[in-house]
Amino acid sequence: MHRNLTASFILVAAFFLLVWCPAVNAEADDGSDMSMRIPDVRLIEVDPDYIEFDPSLNDMVSGWTETRTITATVSANADWVLTIKGGSETWDGPYMKPVSDIYWNLAGGDYVALGTQNSMITAGGLSNGTGYDISFRIQLDLSRDLPGDYHYYDVIFELLEP
Repeated sequence: MHRNLTASFILVAAFFLLVWCPAVNAEADDGSDMSMRIPDVRLIEVDPDYIEFDPSLNDMVSGWTETRTITATVSANADWVLTIKGGSETWDGPYMKPVSDIYWNLAGGDYVALGTQNSMITAGGLSNGTGYDISFRIQLDLSRDLPGDYHYYDVIFELLEP
């Protein structure tokens, strides 16, 4: 009888623990642990990737081409700085037209001459495809811009860590 009493006591105690102390049940660990490191991601897409200027007689006299605009679209999960620079000092063409004859601006701001060192266009943080309109125009000079075809292939956009 003593055994039956002990067994009954153990059953009652176990029932009490299960019902009144649910934390005892939660101690079983049969799950899985996971970890992941998400890297800094900074992406830029430029559209169009080619701009053509066709200066008119009026453009030549005024000293400027018409404006052409591209859109730089930024996607990032970290802070970023959008920069621009020229990759070479001169254009290919009949005259060694300097890179500084290319001017750019962001959304109606002041025009800035392109150089071969990074210039900040804008900066930001988290972005899921934000577009930035960047306009270009070319300075013309009748006294030095010889007739012919000119090409500049080295406008470089970079999305950098601040």
